Amino acid sequence: MHYYIITYNGSTPGQSGEQCGTEYDFTNACEICGTGVELKGNLKVKGISKTKRDYFETINGDCIISKRLKEVICQEISNFEVVQVVDIINQPQEFYHLYTRLSLPKSKETSAGFVRENPCSVCNRNGYFNDATIGSPTIIKPLELRYNYQDFKNSPDSVVLKTWECVGQSNRKNYGNNVIRYARPWIIVREDLKNIFDKERIKNLHFEQIKIEGSVQQNL
Repeated sequence: MHYYIITYNGSTPGQSGEQCGTEYDFTNACEICGTGVELKGNLKVKGISKTKRDYFETINGDCIISKRLKEVICQEISNFEVVQVVDIINQPQEFYHLYTRLSLPKSKETSAGFVRENPCSVCNRNGYFNDATIGSPTIIKPLELRYNYQDFKNSPDSVVLKTWECVGQSNRKNYGNNVIRYARPWIIVREDLKNIFDKERIKNLHFEQIKIEGSVQQNL
């Protein structure tokens, strides 16, 4: 089975996560910057209730799918699981959070297509950004994440995975002009989920196949 990184290039309606009072578990997070936090319960959101899209990212980088798309996916993939999002007073919304607690290990040193900016000196997990050539238009360079086949043995047949690498900066505390924020990982989806997105003609999504080495079939 092939796996693909999702890149979203559409507009980002609404807020989510730390800006909306979402609770997080810091058990395995960096004690300095907070990268690696996990959700406690539902993702809290605001400003998305009138959105008509089936897929989008919030300003904070959380991936959201509509109830309609969730139902389409569940008809074809039996082990697809997502949790409904709620507003800031815990009222359920007609959207679901594309999220998983299953994280891949750090990608191989031969991975490419990203740049680093001010990563945390303790965990070194944040500060990742898609590499780009700035111009008219700006061109986002392809992400090429590489893994060993053994990296997937702890998550066999998983529909959604996340990367160890996290995009953007993290701040566990407010200081100066910096507000509390936790860098999000890249989201990786299994081929059958990608095929549903393609079939449903979900806009503003781009997929890049990850490279899995050391298996019977290279570039799985």
